[in-house]
Amino acid sequence: MVWAQRMLISVVMRKNWSFCKLGIDMSRAFDTVKRDVIVDVLRDAGASEDDIRIVQYLLSNTKLRVRVNSTFSEVFETLLGAFQGDSLSGKLFTLILAAALHHLRAVSDVPNPPISSFGLPTEMTYADDNDFLGTRMKDLESLYPIAKDVLQQWNLFVNDSKTEYTKIHVAAKSAKAPDGKPLRDNEPWRSSKLLGSLLCSNKDIDQRCSKGWQAFTKFEKVWLKGKKISLSRKLKLYEAQVVSVMLYNANSWTAKATMLKKLDITHRKHLRKILNIRWPVSVISNKTLYERCQTRPLSERVDEMRWRMFGHILRSDDNTPANISLVFAITMNNKVKGRLGSPRLSLLSLLMKDLNDRNLNMDTLEGLNEVKDIARCRQCWRNLL
Repeated sequence: MVWAQRMLISVVMRKNWSFCKLGIDMSRAFDTVKRDVIVDVLRDAGASEDDIRIVQYLLSNTKLRVRVNSTFSEVFETLLGAFQGDSLSGKLFTLILAAALHHLRAVSDVPNPPISSFGLPTEMTYADDNDFLGTRMKDLESLYPIAKDVLQQWNLFVNDSKTEYTKIHVAAKSAKAPDGKPLRDNEPWRSSKLLGSLLCSNKDIDQRCSKGWQAFTKFEKVWLKGKKISLSRKLKLYEAQVVSVMLYNANSWTAKATMLKKLDITHRKHLRKILNIRWPVSVISNKTLYERCQTRPLSERVDEMRWRMFGHILRSDDNTPANISLVFAITMNNKVKGRLGSPRLSLLSLLMKDLNDRNLNMDTLEGLNEVKDIARCRQCWRNLL
């Protein structure tokens, strides 16, 4: 979902085009689903009677207790909601939300399937986060009360406080923010958060470095215990608890080398602390640091993550929002007039450069199909890495 929207931002950055987004979030979504409705939708979707009986059995006799501090309430039976924390609850919620969205398309102007007449994906959903996309904010504003009413009919309740309208555009050079500063390169959408990531790659990298330090500080005692914990174990823990935070959704970053350098600097500072190397008492070169920790710069891993994620997108179903966004971006790249000035860095341009370095191209939809044929062979794609 993040990759798809950053691909659409590629069009905004390079062409005279913009789009709008309505982001809605449900309150206590998993807890409000009606179980009899789950069974009805499963039956309508063609599930077998055996499957339906299994789901009915798993959802029956659900008993809960409320805890306030150290005091527990009496046990009571609940007839609403899907379990949370297991492998089934997410699928059951997705089933109900898909049915509700299908209902919404039937009573509104949202196309079914959710793709506009010119190829823009108009819906993107992950769990209970749902984004509606369009080119006019007025259309999304009129859609909101309809969506809220339809979802409520399915016992899904929109959280008004988390509803967000966003316009993704490049401001004019003369445009000013309320504080009098230039608005270009500081548009509000750049700080818009989607599933924990900021849409602007530069701002997201700054946030990732900050969150990386927070995660690193939580394990301060581990790094300082010296010989009690082996270096290899410390580095494994660091990789799992800190690097994973710093590289979250890095597969769609479109940042210049100067921004990625900030990521590498933060990474090296962490490694030096783990090794207890403190300037000016002790000094170690960057090359020796990486060799000793058996790692490499995070910026190199970002390039690798982008290539691997691109392969996953190419192998995914053609009707996924990410694939639709990719086709839309390539089509717009050939049809719409570009912005004046030097081309801006974007996810599409980065991927095209990655392909050109391997004597491939996807300047056209025919070229994209050829690249998809290569990506279907996972080993072939890994070899190109």
